[in-house]
Amino acid sequence: MARLWARTTSFESVNVGDELPILVKWETAETIAKFDSLMSSGAGEGASPPAEGHDSAVANAASQALVSYVTELLEKGFPLPCIVAKGSSVSLRMLEMVKPEDTISLMGTVVDKGSSEGVDFVECLVQIENQDNVPVAEARAVIVL
Repeated sequence: MARLWARTTSFESVNVGDELPILVKWETAETIAKFDSLMSSGAGEGASPPAEGHDSAVANAASQALVSYVTELLEKGFPLPCIVAKGSSVSLRMLEMVKPEDTISLMGTVVDKGSSEGVDFVECLVQIENQDNVPVAEARAVIVL
């Protein structure tokens, strides 16, 4: 299958099965604390304070970090205006906790392509694993092209 590249990706060039570039991130206590701080202060887009306790704050921070990483991955495969276009979306489902010193790998594949009401879109599934190949989250992204 083809590997997508943001500078050349168009609706016509994308096919189901195409792969996004791979993105690897190293989580540290500092990176998790940074996202925790952003969540607690409400500085992140759509951020809200954690519901209760530090564990909840860490889970919210990790979730916010992973959404940010998914968006970064999508930017490698699709033009940024498409990622932020009306109708584009990213949803994340956490499977396991991300811990300090985890190395997170994100890999994505195009799972659907179509048109609806005159809008061309592709849907991607992004798998997020730690260094032990344990899935920690998965994301679905709809990109309007």
